Amino acid sequence: TKLILLDSLLQEMTMFVRMLTSTVKMATSARSTVLRPCTAANRNMIMFYSKVPRGYKAQQQQAERKIGFVGYIFLVVPATTFCLGVWQYNRRRWKIDKIAELDQKVKRADPISLPDNLEECPDLEYMRVKIKGRFDNSKEIFIGPRSLLDMHGGSGGFGVISSGDKVGWHVITPFQVEGGPRILINRGWIPRTKMDPSQRKEGQLEGPVEIIGIMRQDEETSSLTPPNKVESDSWYSRDISALASRLNTEKVFLDLDGESSRYAADRGGPIGGQTRISLRNDHVQYMLTWWGITIATSILWAKRFIW
Repeated sequence: TKLILLDSLLQEMTMFVRMLTSTVKMATSARSTVLRPCTAANRNMIMFYSKVPRGYKAQQQQAERKIGFVGYIFLVVPATTFCLGVWQYNRRRWKIDKIAELDQKVKRADPISLPDNLEECPDLEYMRVKIKGRFDNSKEIFIGPRSLLDMHGGSGGFGVISSGDKVGWHVITPFQVEGGPRILINRGWIPRTKMDPSQRKEGQLEGPVEIIGIMRQDEETSSLTPPNKVESDSWYSRDISALASRLNTEKVFLDLDGESSRYAADRGGPIGGQTRISLRNDHVQYMLTWWGITIATSILWAKRFIW
């Protein structure tokens, strides 16, 4: 009996040692992503350590995620928006250089003579042109309302003074070039109180004068700009063809510069130098918008196909 009890005790101790050994092995292999299969030795043992190793599920999901054809198709979106942002950056650089070029033409470039072939004039916009001749003050057209531009606005266009008494009209007058064509001159800005020429007699230039003007083309208008009413001489924008037809001139339009208008302006006449360099430069906004979309779509793509 004692031998039977001793043999049973030895078997239970052996089983306990096997269970302890198996538990230790499972604990030491917790970092493994694949659990060891059950064997005959531990099939009937109580599993004391059954927790899935940390990171096992995430690694399994990551292994199951593949970019595939669809993933590469969606990658086109951030790539395209990034390229559009670079394009807007280059456009901004070009626009800054263009504004500087126009600023040079309008303010500091040496004036040229009016070309004999007037068909070349559209290619000379913002160029300074020197001419000599006479104003036909008997015929004037007013374009407005317009805000007065001073001489300190930089390349943006001389700066708009927005106070109420600084809203008026531009005076468009025919000018007979000496030995040349009859053209249009924007003599400058006047307040509404001086639209009657009798209120600015001393500012009406008579006789031969030598002036410098800035070559201009038709004005770009928005949907908010009313159409010109030629019959009633109500003009809201610079339409050179219509103005030339109305005043019987060639289709050439010059903005009188500030220095050439100083004599008349000091005597109550129109204030010249009303050339506005109107080039929109909002490329920074578009650039940041495209790159913002690039960052957002890149994060979403990585979260869907990588993370």
